[in-house]
Amino acid sequence: MAALGWAQDLGYIPSRFPGFPVVELAYGVAAKLFPWESFWIYTNLVTLFITMIGIYFFFQIAHYHKISQLLTTVLLLFFIPVVFINASSSMDYLWTATFILISYWALLQNKAIIGGLSLGLAIGARLTTGIFLPAFLLFLVWNEKVFTKKTVLRGTLLFVCATLFISLGAYFPLLWRYHLNFLETLYPPRDFIRSGYYVMQWIFGLPGWIFFLFWVFKKRKGFMQWNWEFYLWGFIIAAYLVLFLVKPEKVEYLIPMFPFAVLWIARWLNGKHLTILTCLVIGNNLISFLVFQPGPQGLKMEWVDKGTAFQKYAAYKQYIGDNRFLVRYPYLPNSVVVVGWYEPGIEYFLELPANQTRKNELLKNRIQFSHNSGCAWRKNTYLVEGPSREKEGDPALVNAQVIRLPSMSK
Repeated sequence: MAALGWAQDLGYIPSRFPGFPVVELAYGVAAKLFPWESFWIYTNLVTLFITMIGIYFFFQIAHYHKISQLLTTVLLLFFIPVVFINASSSMDYLWTATFILISYWALLQNKAIIGGLSLGLAIGARLTTGIFLPAFLLFLVWNEKVFTKKTVLRGTLLFVCATLFISLGAYFPLLWRYHLNFLETLYPPRDFIRSGYYVMQWIFGLPGWIFFLFWVFKKRKGFMQWNWEFYLWGFIIAAYLVLFLVKPEKVEYLIPMFPFAVLWIARWLNGKHLTILTCLVIGNNLISFLVFQPGPQGLKMEWVDKGTAFQKYAAYKQYIGDNRFLVRYPYLPNSVVVVGWYEPGIEYFLELPANQTRKNELLKNRIQFSHNSGCAWRKNTYLVEGPSREKEGDPALVNAQVIRLPSMSK
C-alpha cells in the first residue's frame, strides 16, 4: 500500500509505524514500473535477488571465520523455515539481514565507510537493527587485526557518520511529517506461550530443537570458547533475545540475529552433528510435528502435519481468498466492518484497477473497513469471525453481525 501510494504521487505514507522507508520507497519506484495486478510478483523477486546476495556474503563471512563445513552452514541458515519462507516474500526481513551481512563483511575487510552505509540501509529497512551499531562498534575496538590502534578512531568515526547519514536520511520524511510520533507501534506484543511456540516451530522444528538441546547439554563444557568472534556473536544474540523477551512478537523479528547464531553453532557443533541438524531443519519445511492450527472450535493439534513451508503457503492462499470474500460481501449501507488483520489486504484489493467499480460502490454506500472497533459508531456493524474474536466483548460490538469466513467453516 505504501508503494502504491507513492506511485499515485500521494507522497510517502508508511505501511505501519515506525516505517520501513528503504523497502517501502524501493517498492514505490517499482510500482511506477510494473502493473499493480501482479505487483507482488516483482516485489517478491526483488527480495529473492537480495537474498541471493545475502547468501554470497554469508558464504564469504563463513570462509573468513574458517568454518569447516561451508555449504552445510549456508544451508542451515537459509533453510531455517522462517528464513526460507521470507527469502521470497515482500517483507523487509531478508533485506535487513543482507544489509547487515554486507556491513559485517565490509568491516572484516577494513572498509568502515561501506560498513556504515550498509548498516544505515539495514536500519532504514528496520529500525530495531540499530542494535547492531553498538555491537559493530565493539567489534572495531576488539579486533586489532582489522582496525589497529592507529586506525580504530578514524574507522569508528567514518563508520558512525556513514551509518547515521543513511539511517537519518531514510527516516527524515517520517521525522518531518510525524516528528517523533512515528516511533509508536501498531500492534501489542504477543504472549510468551504463543511466541515460544512459533520460536520452536519456525526455527528448528521439534526434532531439530530436541537434537540441538541434547548436544548443548552433552557438550556444555566446550560451549564457551571465548575470543573476539564469540564475544561479538554472543553480544548480538543476547541483545536480540533481550529485545524479544521484553516484547515477544513474531519470530521473523529474530532473522537478523540468525547468521551470527548459525556461525556460532557451526563453530561449536561441527562434523556429522551439524549435518544432522541441517537435515532436520530442512525436513521441517516438509513435515512438522506437534502442530497447532486454528479451527471453528478453537485450536486443534496434529502430531504430524505438513511442513512449515506448506503451512505458510496455505495461510497465504487462505488470506487472499478471505480478502476477496470480504470485498464482495453484500454489506448494508452506512456500515463499519471490523476486519482485524485483513484490513491491509482489503485496501490493496480495492486499489487494483479491476476492483475500482466495487471500491466506488463501497464509498457510495458509506461502507468502511476498520482494523479495530474504534469507529464502530454507525447503525450497522459487522464483526469478522477469527481476527476479531478477542473483541467480541466490546460494548460497541454487542449488536454486530458476525461474518463467518469460508475458511473458518471448514
